[in-house]
Amino acid sequence: MSLLPFVLTPGASFALTVNAAATGDRRAGLRVTLGTAMGLALIAAVAGLSGLGAFVASHELIRAWFQLLGGALLFGFGAVPLIKTWRARNRTEPRPSAPHPTRLMGWAFVAVVTNVKALAIYLIVVPPLLSPTAPQLGSYATVAAIHSGMVLLWLCLITALITRTPAIARNPRVTLNLQLASSAALLLLGAQSIATGFLELG
Repeated sequence: MSLLPFVLTPGASFALTVNAAATGDRRAGLRVTLGTAMGLALIAAVAGLSGLGAFVASHELIRAWFQLLGGALLFGFGAVPLIKTWRARNRTEPRPSAPHPTRLMGWAFVAVVTNVKALAIYLIVVPPLLSPTAPQLGSYATVAAIHSGMVLLWLCLITALITRTPAIARNPRVTLNLQLASSAALLLLGAQSIATGFLELG
């Protein structure tokens, strides 16, 4: 249950799901979860197999560069839907097309592995919860599997609410506002991450 607040807190995965679901993609939650799960598996494997986790956690410079890189990517993730929406508006189309499934999974994967919050979960929050006598890799893999399952349930619920609610799915203005809100959230998260990175560098 320690992971629940991190799952429910709006972040990149949430915003990516809302953006894709607002275009009518009924599998947006599943696709974003797949990318997220791959990212969590990579982080868990690194944390469980090496001392890299402790190394990153103890070096401000490395954390700062993760913040800067992650922030720049989040900024890009937020800007792309806005550009698509603007172009669709200029062509008088009702709404932009859904992102390619592989691209959506790739965005989710990159957003996780460059996200300092996700890294902090597995480097700071998770270790005290693990048994010192249990194999580290197996313990981290279990946590990542539970985490991914919780993300799947949450994002699929969000997708279903957006795509299957007539007031949302059939109203271009509502879906446009959802896309704008989720893009704005990504831009703000990106700006916050970049600002934090520069502060740590300073």
